[in-house]
Amino acid sequence: MTRNVLIAAAAPSRRRRSFPLLLVSAVVPASVAIACSNSTASPSPAAAVATPGPVGTGATPKPTAWPGDTVSAMIALGADDDSFQQLAKDLQTTVDNGDLQGMLRVTNDGLTFLKGAQKNIPHLQDYSETKAIGDALAAAYGQMISGLQQIHDSLVSGNAAGVTAGFQQFAAGNEAYGALRAELSDKAQQAIFMQRIYYR
Repeated sequence: MTRNVLIAAAAPSRRRRSFPLLLVSAVVPASVAIACSNSTASPSPAAAVATPGPVGTGATPKPTAWPGDTVSAMIALGADDDSFQQLAKDLQTTVDNGDLQGMLRVTNDGLTFLKGAQKNIPHLQDYSETKAIGDALAAAYGQMISGLQQIHDSLVSGNAAGVTAGFQQFAAGNEAYGALRAELSDKAQQAIFMQRIYYR
Protein backbone atom coordinates (compact mmCIF):
# COMPACT_ATOMS: atom_id res chain seq x y z
CA MET A 1 0.00 0.00 0.00
CA THR A 2 1.32 3.42 -0.92
CA ARG A 3 0.21 6.98 -0.56
CA ASN A 4 1.25 10.11 -2.32
CA VAL A 5 2.67 12.83 -0.12
CA LEU A 6 3.19 16.39 -1.35
CA ILE A 7 5.84 18.37 0.48
CA ALA A 8 5.88 22.08 -0.25
CA ALA A 9 8.69 24.19 1.18
CA ALA A 10 8.69 27.92 0.80
CA ALA A 11 11.92 29.89 1.21
CA PRO A 12 12.87 29.83 4.92
CA SER A 13 13.72 32.83 7.01
CA ARG A 14 17.14 34.45 6.64
CA ARG A 15 18.27 32.88 9.89
CA ARG A 16 18.02 29.40 8.45
CA ARG A 17 19.95 27.66 5.72
CA SER A 18 18.57 28.65 2.33
CA PHE A 19 16.72 26.04 0.30
CA PRO A 20 15.09 26.52 -3.09
CA LEU A 21 11.34 26.29 -3.48
CA LEU A 22 10.74 22.57 -3.66
CA LEU A 23 7.71 20.48 -4.48
CA VAL A 24 8.32 16.82 -3.84
CA SER A 25 5.86 14.15 -4.93
CA ALA A 26 7.13 11.29 -2.77
CA VAL A 27 5.68 7.81 -2.90
CA VAL A 28 6.07 6.48 0.64
CA PRO A 29 5.01 2.84 1.04
CA ALA A 30 3.28 2.02 4.29
CA SER A 31 5.91 -0.69 4.75
CA VAL A 32 8.39 2.02 5.77
CA ALA A 33 6.58 2.24 9.08
CA ILE A 34 4.77 -1.08 9.25
CA ALA A 35 7.76 -3.35 8.59
CA CYS A 36 9.54 -1.85 11.58
CA SER A 37 6.66 -2.25 14.01
CA ASN A 38 5.60 -5.84 13.34
CA SER A 39 7.42 -8.40 15.44
CA THR A 40 7.08 -12.16 15.41
CA ALA A 41 7.53 -14.31 18.48
CA SER A 42 10.52 -16.62 18.21
CA PRO A 43 11.04 -20.02 19.78
CA SER A 44 13.34 -20.52 22.71
CA PRO A 45 16.97 -20.26 21.59
CA ALA A 46 17.73 -23.41 23.55
CA ALA A 47 15.12 -25.35 21.61
CA ALA A 48 16.42 -23.99 18.32
CA VAL A 49 20.08 -24.92 18.75
CA ALA A 50 20.33 -27.60 21.45
CA THR A 51 21.58 -31.07 20.68
CA PRO A 52 20.43 -33.96 22.90
CA GLY A 53 22.86 -35.47 25.38
CA PRO A 54 23.47 -39.19 25.81
CA VAL A 55 20.33 -41.16 26.54
CA GLY A 56 19.81 -41.80 30.21
CA THR A 57 22.61 -39.53 31.41
CA GLY A 58 20.43 -36.52 32.21
CA ALA A 59 23.05 -34.29 30.56
CA THR A 60 21.94 -30.72 29.85
CA PRO A 61 21.84 -30.05 26.08
CA LYS A 62 24.18 -27.33 24.85
CA PRO A 63 24.19 -25.49 21.53
CA THR A 64 27.12 -25.62 19.16
CA ALA A 65 29.15 -22.51 19.92
CA TRP A 66 29.49 -19.80 17.28
CA PRO A 67 32.70 -17.74 17.13
CA GLY A 68 32.79 -15.01 19.74
CA ASP A 69 32.76 -12.19 17.15
CA THR A 70 29.71 -13.74 15.48
CA VAL A 71 27.89 -14.01 18.81
CA SER A 72 28.64 -10.38 19.71
CA ALA A 73 27.65 -9.11 16.24
CA MET A 74 24.36 -11.03 16.23
CA ILE A 75 23.44 -9.70 19.67
CA ALA A 76 24.26 -6.14 18.58
CA LEU A 77 22.22 -6.39 15.37
CA GLY A 78 19.30 -7.82 17.32
CA ALA A 79 19.47 -4.95 19.78
CA ASP A 80 19.67 -2.41 16.95
CA ASP A 81 16.35 -3.70 15.62
CA ASP A 82 14.49 -1.54 18.14
CA SER A 83 15.94 1.60 16.56
CA PHE A 84 14.37 0.90 13.17
CA GLN A 85 10.88 1.64 14.46
CA GLN A 86 11.96 5.08 15.67
CA LEU A 87 13.85 5.83 12.45
CA ALA A 88 10.81 4.98 10.32
CA LYS A 89 8.53 6.97 12.63
CA ASP A 90 10.77 10.05 12.54
CA LEU A 91 11.11 9.87 8.76
CA GLN A 92 7.36 9.48 8.29
CA THR A 93 6.72 12.47 10.58
CA THR A 94 8.96 14.74 8.50
CA VAL A 95 7.12 13.62 5.35
CA ASP A 96 3.70 14.22 6.89
CA ASN A 97 4.74 17.68 8.11
CA GLY A 98 6.64 18.69 4.96
CA ASP A 99 9.61 19.40 7.22
CA LEU A 100 12.66 19.47 4.95
CA GLN A 101 15.06 20.58 7.67
CA GLY A 102 13.81 17.75 9.85
CA MET A 103 14.16 15.32 6.96
CA LEU A 104 17.79 16.35 6.51
CA ARG A 105 18.43 15.74 10.20
CA VAL A 106 16.63 12.38 10.25
CA THR A 107 18.37 11.10 7.13
CA ASN A 108 21.76 12.18 8.50
CA ASP A 109 21.11 10.52 11.86
CA GLY A 110 19.73 7.46 10.11
CA LEU A 111 22.86 7.13 7.98
CA THR A 112 25.04 7.32 11.08
CA PHE A 113 22.99 4.61 12.77
CA LEU A 114 22.83 2.27 9.77
CA LYS A 115 26.50 2.58 8.87
CA GLY A 116 27.46 1.86 12.46
CA ALA A 117 25.24 -1.23 12.66
CA GLN A 118 26.38 -2.36 9.23
CA LYS A 119 29.91 -2.93 10.57
CA ASN A 120 28.64 -6.00 12.46
CA ILE A 121 27.32 -7.77 9.37
CA PRO A 122 30.67 -9.11 8.04
CA HIS A 123 31.06 -11.15 11.25
CA LEU A 124 27.86 -12.98 10.31
CA GLN A 125 28.98 -13.44 6.71
CA ASP A 126 32.27 -14.97 7.84
CA TYR A 127 30.61 -17.90 9.64
CA SER A 128 28.81 -20.63 7.69
CA GLU A 129 25.77 -20.94 9.97
CA THR A 130 25.01 -17.21 9.88
CA LYS A 131 26.27 -16.37 6.38
CA ALA A 132 22.84 -16.54 4.73
CA ILE A 133 21.21 -14.02 7.06
CA GLY A 134 24.39 -11.94 6.97
CA ASP A 135 24.24 -11.72 3.18
CA ALA A 136 20.54 -10.86 3.28
CA LEU A 137 21.08 -8.17 5.92
CA ALA A 138 23.98 -6.74 3.90
CA ALA A 139 21.72 -6.32 0.88
CA ALA A 140 18.88 -4.77 2.89
CA TYR A 141 21.19 -2.38 4.75
CA GLY A 142 22.84 -1.41 1.46
CA GLN A 143 19.50 -0.42 -0.04
CA MET A 144 18.43 1.55 3.02
CA ILE A 145 21.73 3.40 3.25
CA SER A 146 21.72 4.23 -0.47
CA GLY A 147 18.12 5.41 -0.22
CA LEU A 148 18.71 7.68 2.76
CA GLN A 149 21.86 9.08 1.15
CA GLN A 150 19.95 9.88 -2.04
CA ILE A 151 17.14 11.54 -0.10
CA HIS A 152 19.63 13.68 1.82
CA ASP A 153 21.73 14.65 -1.18
CA SER A 154 18.67 15.37 -3.32
CA LEU A 155 17.17 17.65 -0.66
CA VAL A 156 20.40 19.64 -0.55
CA SER A 157 20.51 20.00 -4.35
CA GLY A 158 16.75 20.57 -4.77
CA ASN A 159 16.27 17.40 -6.86
CA ALA A 160 12.62 16.40 -6.30
CA ALA A 161 12.87 13.29 -8.49
CA GLY A 162 15.92 12.18 -6.53
CA VAL A 163 14.05 12.49 -3.23
CA THR A 164 11.24 10.32 -4.60
CA ALA A 165 13.71 7.72 -5.89
CA GLY A 166 15.52 7.74 -2.56
CA PHE A 167 12.31 7.04 -0.66
CA GLN A 168 11.50 4.16 -3.00
CA GLN A 169 14.96 2.64 -2.54
CA PHE A 170 14.84 3.05 1.24
CA ALA A 171 11.38 1.46 1.35
CA ALA A 172 12.57 -1.52 -0.70
CA GLY A 173 15.48 -2.09 1.69
CA ASN A 174 13.25 -1.60 4.70
CA GLU A 175 10.77 -4.15 3.38
CA ALA A 176 13.60 -6.64 2.80
CA TYR A 177 14.82 -6.02 6.34
CA GLY A 178 11.32 -6.51 7.71
CA ALA A 179 11.19 -9.97 6.14
CA LEU A 180 14.31 -10.90 8.14
CA ARG A 181 13.19 -9.63 11.53
CA ALA A 182 11.78 -12.92 12.86
CA GLU A 183 14.91 -14.85 11.89
CA LEU A 184 17.15 -12.10 13.27
CA SER A 185 15.26 -12.12 16.56
CA ASP A 186 15.55 -15.89 16.80
CA LYS A 187 19.28 -15.93 16.07
CA ALA A 188 19.93 -13.03 18.43
CA GLN A 189 18.29 -15.04 21.21
CA GLN A 190 20.46 -18.02 20.30
CA ALA A 191 23.53 -15.78 20.48
CA ILE A 192 22.52 -14.49 23.91
CA PHE A 193 22.09 -18.07 25.08
CA MET A 194 25.54 -19.00 23.76
CA GLN A 195 27.11 -15.95 25.36
CA ARG A 196 25.76 -17.00 28.75
CA ILE A 197 27.11 -20.55 28.36
CA TYR A 198 30.45 -20.05 26.63
CA TYR A 199 31.59 -16.43 26.83
CA ARG A 200 30.85 -15.15 30.31
